[in-house]
Amino acid sequence: MSQKWDIIIVGAGMGGLTAAAFLAKAGLHVLVLDRNPHPGGTAYAYHRKGFAFPMGPLGFSHPEFIQETLNHLEVGENLTFSRVHYQLRAFDLDIPLSLPFDEMGRELTRIFPSEAEGLEKFFKNLRGMNPFSHLPTHESSDISASEYLHHLVKDWRLRRILGSIGTREPYSGLPLLVAMWNLMGSRGIWYPKEGMQLFCDRLVRAVKRNFGEIRLGAEVAKIRVDKEKVLGVTLKDASEMNSELIISNADYKSTFIKLIDSDAVPPEWFQAISNAHQTNSIFQVCLGVDSDKADLSAFKKAGRVIYRGHQENGQEKESLNWNAQEIDLEAFTTQELEVSLWGKDWDMLSSDGKASIVIRTEAEYNHFSNYRLGWRKRSPKYQEYKTRLAQALIREVDHLIPGLEKAVIVMDVATPLTFEDQGGRSEGAVAGWSWDYDDFREDQPKELIRTPIKGLYMAGYQAFSALFMGGVPTAMESGKRAAEAVMEGSGPIKSILFPGAK
Repeated sequence: MSQKWDIIIVGAGMGGLTAAAFLAKAGLHVLVLDRNPHPGGTAYAYHRKGFAFPMGPLGFSHPEFIQETLNHLEVGENLTFSRVHYQLRAFDLDIPLSLPFDEMGRELTRIFPSEAEGLEKFFKNLRGMNPFSHLPTHESSDISASEYLHHLVKDWRLRRILGSIGTREPYSGLPLLVAMWNLMGSRGIWYPKEGMQLFCDRLVRAVKRNFGEIRLGAEVAKIRVDKEKVLGVTLKDASEMNSELIISNADYKSTFIKLIDSDAVPPEWFQAISNAHQTNSIFQVCLGVDSDKADLSAFKKAGRVIYRGHQENGQEKESLNWNAQEIDLEAFTTQELEVSLWGKDWDMLSSDGKASIVIRTEAEYNHFSNYRLGWRKRSPKYQEYKTRLAQALIREVDHLIPGLEKAVIVMDVATPLTFEDQGGRSEGAVAGWSWDYDDFREDQPKELIRTPIKGLYMAGYQAFSALFMGGVPTAMESGKRAAEAVMEGSGPIKSILFPGAK
């Protein structure tokens, strides 16, 4: 038997829950479906043997926007946010990364005195709503961050710090680099003291208080479309829910390649989405440790450390070949690592001698896809292989946190396959559309809420061409705008606006 709803939302991530909350408040009969047993996708926390670990986001920006949005939905009471700080430990340097621009400029000038002129110019250009609008033509936003910095500073280490807010070669265009620095140094990265799941739980409350329904453990197998118009969804158990309005909180590739029959999608749209580039995924190691056995002094100044082992003239020890059946462990550990003392910045450190450490590094999905047998199904060698990779990272991070290896009580490892299955992110992409200069050269992000299919709208981290406010607030803004588009009756769109489409 089929059921009829005013609107069905596929996915209970931050974008989907925000859209549902706004629509339920407006009086619509709303149904949210998600295959996971908890709301929020990867914007949630989980526990192992008494330790708390993040599933996804390590922080957010624009806390005032989140507070305002939750206040509007009448679930914003008693929120407390703490700022997260970052430190760089690489290139034989130990420097802060999340200072205001004036202080950041002075700190880098102290370390790189011969680069004073370039540094002054760089941080001057970071200020303002549109920081690069006044640049001369040869320094316009239509050049890469790499090219811009090549003419600005000489030291390869400084080019990497300025161009990636870390240790990697600059890879984006100038507008995106400016946005990243503004989030880090000006707006700040924050975290709710009660944990990221707080947002999810409050949005769930906002949906239910207005009689919206959320069904967890309900997997959507297909979004039914006829003549470029939505009809409803079919669940994995073959039951059907009907609605002429659907918001997909899955990403574009999952929505248009997996959930909709290809012959129901305009050919040029399907081809563009198939070829569009996304960001890479990550490899994550969560550790519950005995804090009495590990030296945690690396986190005295900041709860997050961008760390990289020894390099000479910008060259890694070994080249990392993701096409190999198994990657070289030493090469894997020479990548940039983000190491976090989980809870340090919001006073949630345990007083019983326990601490949670999170290690993250970039990883390519295709390498791990060979171990995938299906949703949450892996080949026999997968567990052993990812454990060896995790142990190699722990040995490397032991240089940053002496005693770490011997202090580990519990270890949990996530690969790109985990982020694909847990968060519904195709290929485990953690930051939406590609940030590479060749794929994204826009001065302003484009809204990607509407689709070529009547009644189908998008929400979530890919519903804009860039994460202009960072992941969590951008997802919430997408949900708000998707709800507005539904209530305004906004029609379909034919233009292909998402970045990286070839």
